[in-house]
Amino acid sequence: MHNIPFRGAERCLKALTPTRQGKLRLICFPHAGGSAGTFRAWSSLLCSDIELFAMQYPGREDRADEAPACQHRGLVAELQQALAPLQDKPCVFFGHSLGGRLALATALSARLPPIGLIVSACSTPYAAKHGHLLRLTRSALIETLHESGQTAATTDENADLLDAYLPLIRADLLLASQLIFPRETHLPIPLAVFYGEDDLWVDRQDLADWRLLAGGEVHERRFPGRHLFLNEQRNAVIEALHTLLAGPLSAPPTPR
Repeated sequence: MHNIPFRGAERCLKALTPTRQGKLRLICFPHAGGSAGTFRAWSSLLCSDIELFAMQYPGREDRADEAPACQHRGLVAELQQALAPLQDKPCVFFGHSLGGRLALATALSARLPPIGLIVSACSTPYAAKHGHLLRLTRSALIETLHESGQTAATTDENADLLDAYLPLIRADLLLASQLIFPRETHLPIPLAVFYGEDDLWVDRQDLADWRLLAGGEVHERRFPGRHLFLNEQRNAVIEALHTLLAGPLSAPPTPR
C-alpha cells in the first residue's frame, strides 16, 4: 500500500492503483471542472510497472464540502506537500488543460522535479488565453463549453448538475488565468504535448509556445477529437503514454 502521511493528503492525492508496486509513478492533474475520477479507468489499462495517482482539487467528489480553490499558490503548495512522500521513485506528471498548467507550476517549484512532464489540451503557458470566459453569462458559458466538448449530454440536460458544475468551471478558469509563466521560463525536464485535432481551445501558436518553453525539444502527439479527447481516445492515449514511458521503465533504477 502507498502511504501518504500528512493530514489531509489522502483528500488531495488519490492512489488509483493502491496495491501496485511499479517502477514509475504517473501523477495526473485533472482539467477544469474535472476530478481524480477522470483517470480511474486508466488503472486497468496501464502496464503493471506504472503506479497511477491523481490529484483531487477542492470542491469535487469526496472534497465536495470544500470551496473550490481560487488562488493557485495555495493549491500548488498543497499538491507539493502531498507529492513529497512519493518521490522515492521516478515520477512523471500528466496534466490535461488546467491540469497541464498546474503540473508545470508544481514541477517548476518542486524540490525534486519529475523526470518528465506531459501537457494535454493545454493552451499557451505565456498568457491567460481564455480569461474572457470568466466574463460570459451563464447561457453563453454553457454554449461555449458545449461547443468545445467540455460538457457531457447528461450535464447539459440536468439543471442541478449544471448548477454544481458551473461554479467549479468558473473557479478553475480563474485559477488558469493566474497560471501565467514568464517567457524566460526554462523547463529542465523532457516535455510531451498531446492535443486534439478538433480542439477549439488549442492552436498552432499554443504548440509553438510549449516548444519555446522546452527549448525546442518536444514530443508532440495529435489525437482525433475535441478538448476532452482523452475520454474519447482513451486507449490511444494509454498507448501513447506507454510509448513515452518505455525508456524510463527500461532504465535501471536511480536513487531519488
